[in-house]
Amino acid sequence: MPGPARRMHLGLTIWPTGFHPGAWRLPGSRSDGNSNPRLLQQAARTAERGRFDFFFIGDRVVGLTTSQFAAPNEVLRPEALTLAANIAGITEHIGLITTVNTTYSEPYNVARAAATIDHLSGGRVGLNIVTGKNVEAARNFGREQHWDNAHRYDWATEYIQVLQLLWDSWEDDARVADPVTGRFVDPDRVHTIDFHGKFFSVDGPLNVERPVQGQIPIINAGASERSRELGAQYSDLRFTNSSTLGLEGARRYYDDLKSRLPRYGRSVSDQLIVPGVAVYVEESGRAAHEAYATLQALLETGPVHRARLSEALGVAVTDAAPDAPIGEVADLALLSDEGLRIVGSARELYGRERVTVAEVNASFIRGGLFKEVVGSPTQVADVLEEWFSSGAADGFMIFPPTVPHGVEAFVDLVVPELQRRGLHHRDYAGTTLREHFGLPRPPSRFATGVDAGAVAG
Repeated sequence: MPGPARRMHLGLTIWPTGFHPGAWRLPGSRSDGNSNPRLLQQAARTAERGRFDFFFIGDRVVGLTTSQFAAPNEVLRPEALTLAANIAGITEHIGLITTVNTTYSEPYNVARAAATIDHLSGGRVGLNIVTGKNVEAARNFGREQHWDNAHRYDWATEYIQVLQLLWDSWEDDARVADPVTGRFVDPDRVHTIDFHGKFFSVDGPLNVERPVQGQIPIINAGASERSRELGAQYSDLRFTNSSTLGLEGARRYYDDLKSRLPRYGRSVSDQLIVPGVAVYVEESGRAAHEAYATLQALLETGPVHRARLSEALGVAVTDAAPDAPIGEVADLALLSDEGLRIVGSARELYGRERVTVAEVNASFIRGGLFKEVVGSPTQVADVLEEWFSSGAADGFMIFPPTVPHGVEAFVDLVVPELQRRGLHHRDYAGTTLREHFGLPRPPSRFATGVDAGAVAG
């Protein structure tokens, strides 16, 4: 008999003022999303109603006002573990992936907090491991400089090893709580980890029982060779921006990540590849394109952006009038393949042939982050299905351009269409994040008869 149909894994990433930097400027929008508990909770509940696998909480340990025009959510950010604990209390099924910067934290504290949230949520937490890109973070933590990439990844590798050992330091049945003998714990089932590496010396054990999931799922991102290898060894889910590479590029990226798993004794089903996609959806394609154009008109641009566009097109448009049609400013027949792709993408996103210099510039700026999909529910589902079914993705991280409207629009319009096509489940099959990912619960490596080398990487 054929096995169960492959299902699309969906995650919602929460940028509380909207993924589009101009979203908070729309009439009726909120600028306080990063500190508004009702808005954050509403977004999580909506994603759960849409049967999303997980609610993704990014984090950053700097607040740079210079980011406010391109990424206002990077200026103010709720602390991720704290927010995950809050969301755990108002949801029942959806997984909670919370970002941890390994360069600027300690594994014992994070292992303890994550295990606690895993118990509070009934086994729904996951950790997104980042090493940090902002050099300004160093002086927030008493350091003279931000470590280079190699140092950060060496540190992160040991960090994950310590996390996983600490989570295993309590065997599942270590708390015996025998009222007859009065023995609360069996000390033979609680283990020191005695980790002594280049960066960390940690005795253990943890003072929180083993997580509900046994091992909390690990997530990572990044396109560097080190990030790909770290992910191949430890990550249960890889979050990527491979959507910017186009369908064929994303397929190659997917194949590369999957091909690295066997060298660590893992199969291709042990890791999910989930690219990010920004989705602008309304009941009709026309309305979606209008909503996209409205937001793009709020994008702050300058001479630097126009110079970059000129370089990419191979035609100078720096001094062109912003509202001039691109076809009247540049001879499109002379554009490079990349230039034709940029103009073609703008026409697709705006839903019309006549696009202006300003519109091409705006779509070019935003298109470098994640693939943008604009259209009706059917049109959006068509794109997601093509990528999913052709070997480019195991699912998608959805970036709503506005909050809460963008979240609700995807759940109310796109999810039913995906369910109708048999691509997305109608109910949760399990209760933990590992079950949502289709991953078994591993035994503790300290348990009698367990092959430590076969547990958690």
